[in-house]
Amino acid sequence: MSYTLVCHVDGASRGNPGPAGAGVVVYDGSGRERRTASVFLGETTNNAAEYAALREALKAAGEVCRQDGVSPGEVFLVIRTDSQLVARQVSGEYRMRSEDLRPLLEAFRQAARAFRRVDVEHVPRRENRRSDELANQAIDRALGGGESGASSRSRYSLLEHLECSRCGERADPAGPAGSCPSCGGPLLARYALGSLAWPPGEPGGELAPSASPERGSMWRYHQLLPVTSPRCVVSLGEGRTPLVPLPGLERRLGLPRVWLKDEGRNPTATFKARGASAAVSKMVELGVSGCILPTAGNAGSAFAAYTARAGLEFTAVMPEDTPEAIRRECESYGAGVRVVPGLLPDAARLAREQAGQGWYRATTFEEPYRVEGKKTIGLELFEAFGGRWPDAVVCPVGGGVALVGIWKAAQELAEAGVAGAGRPPRLFAVQAAGCCPVVKAFDEGRQETEPFSGAETVAAGLRVPAPKAGFLVLRALRETGGGALAVPDEEIIRTAAHLRRTEGLDLCPEGAAAVAALGEMASRGWLEGCREVVVVNTGSGLKYPR
Repeated sequence: MSYTLVCHVDGASRGNPGPAGAGVVVYDGSGRERRTASVFLGETTNNAAEYAALREALKAAGEVCRQDGVSPGEVFLVIRTDSQLVARQVSGEYRMRSEDLRPLLEAFRQAARAFRRVDVEHVPRRENRRSDELANQAIDRALGGGESGASSRSRYSLLEHLECSRCGERADPAGPAGSCPSCGGPLLARYALGSLAWPPGEPGGELAPSASPERGSMWRYHQLLPVTSPRCVVSLGEGRTPLVPLPGLERRLGLPRVWLKDEGRNPTATFKARGASAAVSKMVELGVSGCILPTAGNAGSAFAAYTARAGLEFTAVMPEDTPEAIRRECESYGAGVRVVPGLLPDAARLAREQAGQGWYRATTFEEPYRVEGKKTIGLELFEAFGGRWPDAVVCPVGGGVALVGIWKAAQELAEAGVAGAGRPPRLFAVQAAGCCPVVKAFDEGRQETEPFSGAETVAAGLRVPAPKAGFLVLRALRETGGGALAVPDEEIIRTAAHLRRTEGLDLCPEGAAAVAALGEMASRGWLEGCREVVVVNTGSGLKYPR
């Protein structure tokens, strides 16, 4: 007799260790839901909670077997989890590194012998939403939140844990975090998306609405941002930037509706303000006293402004060819500035050497929170287009934080079940011809970028020869059906001048590069069928001397 059961499981822990729960949903071979389990696990770690959830899956499957009068020894059991790390450890693909987890793995394997066969598979989080809800309900009940999970919905942030974008290992957001301790991959924040309230409501609290950061900034999306207390928010009114139509460009290139998401209207005149607000706010919450950052441009001035507002110390480490205006801007906010020979990787090496105890290194994708601020660009686009995505988003890419952030926003809204969020926008990356590691890797069909030698371009923000998250940018482009294109400096300069004269818009070189790519994208047929195209301008041209 052939008998198959499928279990979806999730182990959630709010802290590491922290209160944890396990959620299990058991389906029979016809796909009918047979049994659920929502179990509070007490205080434990993220990964231990995942193994406990596997054990609960075996128990729930055993109950279904007893109901049906079937011996577990006749049953093929498939367990599906969104923990890539645990799935690969069980299969033996990943070597077990933690001595604390080894007994849990062996206990699971021992219990699994009761069944004919047990396979553990990794599935995307969006396919595991039901078990995630059950795990969080167990925690809510134990903490006094009730069956409905109301306490989760009322939390200022739904942040649950950090997860490695390469190996899937989970990390605790309760302390300062860098890269994944196991493989060095970028950590990404994960949220209890089943409890998301969308669209965001009007802010409450003791402050008058006009004085609340949630009313006039990106902190409208605080449930999907990593700061758990509004008292820690450091805001200068970032976000809520306009969408500017470009009718002249539409007519000249024969394109559909083209909009410019003008991030030059942010504090410090760049989109870097979003990432700085999220990262510096989290530093305040974690009790960090100061940070150091390698930067080729506007990230330095943004962090200088936000750390000044927060009362934190800040040092910017810059390559020697960083625009003088940006160096002076950092110094004007009271930041320390170190200038080093070479390019951004050389500045990053010095930052690693200088980062000492009590200093937080805010290098791109070597800390998990800048991308959280940048993803609010995507959340704003979804709302601006009436609860759906524009067909295409064209984004200049240096380190890739904005593009990955928009992609992450699309994934989170889809996983939360928000109406209209199922089809993400097609994402396109634009780089300078003098530094285009993402374009080169995309054209060659590779999954990883390689360091780009001899990087040189007028667009300082695009001069990132070895982006740490290049593999995530490539993944985002391919999963959304987008592409990548490089633009020569001459075209960047010409486009910036043309937009000033014909549209009254003063774009930074990086934003001008994205606009300059539209003509070639149209000629290649990349924009066919698109009703709207949004181009992200990452900063104001006023910061760049002519």
